[in-house]
Amino acid sequence: MGYRSGFTLVQLLEETHHMTTHAEVLDRIDAAIQFTTSGPDSGGHRYPRGKRLVTYLQDASQAAARLGLTVISDRLADFAEYAAGEIPLSLLETWYFPSRREAGENLMRLQLEAGVRRTLELLAEFIKDRPGASVDEARIWLQKVTKAMELWNIGDDRLGGVKLPKNGADYLTWLNRIQLVLSDPPNRSVVTPEVVEQIAGMAGSDLLARAVQWQKRKAALSRLQAVVEHPDSSERAIHAELKQQTWIFGGRYVKELARRRLTTVDEIDIPLLRGDGSLHVVELKRASVSNLVEPLRSHYAAGPEVHRAVSQAANYLRSLDENRAGILAEHGIDCRRSSATVLIGHAKFLNTAYKPDDVAATLRTYNATLNRIEVVTYQELIEAAKRTMALDEEDAGSTEDQLD
Repeated sequence: MGYRSGFTLVQLLEETHHMTTHAEVLDRIDAAIQFTTSGPDSGGHRYPRGKRLVTYLQDASQAAARLGLTVISDRLADFAEYAAGEIPLSLLETWYFPSRREAGENLMRLQLEAGVRRTLELLAEFIKDRPGASVDEARIWLQKVTKAMELWNIGDDRLGGVKLPKNGADYLTWLNRIQLVLSDPPNRSVVTPEVVEQIAGMAGSDLLARAVQWQKRKAALSRLQAVVEHPDSSERAIHAELKQQTWIFGGRYVKELARRRLTTVDEIDIPLLRGDGSLHVVELKRASVSNLVEPLRSHYAAGPEVHRAVSQAANYLRSLDENRAGILAEHGIDCRRSSATVLIGHAKFLNTAYKPDDVAATLRTYNATLNRIEVVTYQELIEAAKRTMALDEEDAGSTEDQLD
């Protein structure tokens, strides 16, 4: 999206300013407000934007976190994400302006209801002609229907085509978030048991649910692979694709925690919650690392960037251990003997002097010496996820569930 700013951000910053009396936080909020209202900038924007504004907001969020001002810290972190162009204005307004949230939810609810009903109607027509169709065949057919929709336009007459509103991109963002809720585990869903029962009773609901989940995961994995294999991708870009995709890490983890800062000094890239309520830390590093390993006499050893990443993860685990009682009391998360995964490197970027098999063997040996920490390459993570999806597709294809 690019850097963002505007009147709404100024409003929210001034509102946040009245929520605290701590000078350390107020000074940083003042700096952000002063910068934002000093326009126009060199680009002609009435409200200046850029990396400097993002830094002001991040510093203010961290200052609030150090003082234990959780609500203020989270607000300022959201503002920083907006200023960095990571979330649209409509999403920020929905979070902090109740009336706009209600209006947006009503619109999305109506759109989602219409979409689900129409999809079920399409599936019903499909099954009439192909009563023995498999889940995979239905999914492929729905993909073709979706592809055909790309040709829609306003048309030449008064009744032709479909036209998206000017802010359609923001609504598509919301539709994507709704899809995440639908395909997440039950404990993350906002759908009531009564609604779930009604949907489950609809003809073809199982077929639709499997097709939606499979397609969503396939699309997410493709996006992740494209970002990981780009030589200039940062840790932030990789995190944007990995967050909320806990299925990629395996069935042991039920969700990603919304809170990334559990102590006053550390911010975890991806905090995952296991089924037993304990914590697992995922530390993200760049994929474009050429020296994952280095020669050591007649063998190979883990490279310096791997050592640094593992040391960082170890410090996180030590900090969690030391603050276990407070974290458990405040957040209900058990950090005792938490574990960690370090994601780093990809075979595509390796020094040509090293073979991928030698690197994999070296990291396996290195992992065998570690306690509570495992080093995994992005290639290994993606290939494991692809194998999981292949098994899911095979299971779906062998079960010829039909619409009544």
